[in-house]
Amino acid sequence: MARFALPTLNDLHALGTEHENAISIYAQTSPAPDERETSYLNAKSAFDRAIRHLRDTGIRHGTEQALRDRWETVRTDEAWAHLSRSLAVFVADDLTEIFVLPNQLENQLQVGTYFDVGQLVRPVTTPQSAYALTLSTNGWNLWEATPTSVATEMTVAAGHGADAADATNRATIRDRAHVRRLVGDEGKKALLETYAKRVAEAVRDELGAVDRNAERPLFLFATDPLLDLYQIADHTRRIIPVHGSPDELRADEIDGAIRRQLSTINSEYNNAVVNRIADGTARGLVATDLAEISRATTAGAVATLVYDFTVDVTGTIDDATGDITRTDGGYDLLSRLAVSVLDHGGQAIAVRSDEIDANIWNGVAVAGLRFPLS
Repeated sequence: MARFALPTLNDLHALGTEHENAISIYAQTSPAPDERETSYLNAKSAFDRAIRHLRDTGIRHGTEQALRDRWETVRTDEAWAHLSRSLAVFVADDLTEIFVLPNQLENQLQVGTYFDVGQLVRPVTTPQSAYALTLSTNGWNLWEATPTSVATEMTVAAGHGADAADATNRATIRDRAHVRRLVGDEGKKALLETYAKRVAEAVRDELGAVDRNAERPLFLFATDPLLDLYQIADHTRRIIPVHGSPDELRADEIDGAIRRQLSTINSEYNNAVVNRIADGTARGLVATDLAEISRATTAGAVATLVYDFTVDVTGTIDDATGDITRTDGGYDLLSRLAVSVLDHGGQAIAVRSDEIDANIWNGVAVAGLRFPLS
């Protein structure tokens, strides 16, 4: 049942329908095996609170048992053996969905007649892909972190090791099990410079085949002087240095370092997007009022929507006019607008308010329009 792929627009639409009792749980988790029980208890505690809340509202015993039966399928699901950084669980009398997500979302529980998909939109709209290079005198390895999996080592073409070995007079550079450390005269700067250049050439060849436009960053795990030497040798893509010896790093540790810094990278990008939106103010191509954004979204006028996914604004939207009616019993308006923008071929970016410092930012939402509203 667990989904290890990012939710699609169809998934978001399906979760946007009304239910008698809709329980939305977002729980922070860890891929580390020794933290699996803690991750489960975090989610189970939220479910127990949801049941207590429903009891207080007079839920029928049969309905409660149906929800508990649904939770039992969650408890026994394979998701707990393959965790990432967050879990989104949606339980209703007639539906159960689990998403294993790479983003670190906020712990959250909501009980109502609609699921809260506000945080679920974040992984869909926020890039979570990157490459990593672990580099030391013992060897080098390439890794890939995707939106749906912990960083895994990439298989590289044969021949790269031989080229690097020529520069260091070793049988191979990449094989950690059979390579002695570079010591004595071999550790001189000239030797390491040649080694760094050979690795950079190999990395360019490998990543150029899968990311031709160098859109994804490369996280470089190394110590000086190789950390500096490699950055001098490779100007193909953005490099994020991660200081420290990489030789004993586990996959989940590499993945954790990537995810933490991706938040900063994405924040820089999102700030630039908001500043570009602000440039359209004089031409009437900016909307900051939620009612105006809703009408523009319904008209297909929103090219880019940036919104705070941690802000709760509930209500309903008139599908014909975009008029908003605010009510506690409605759905999450911001995530509903984001899905509609994506439906119309626009861009939706879910952020936390502290990630945006552009002057135009109001802490809730801002939209860049394709054309002015009449």
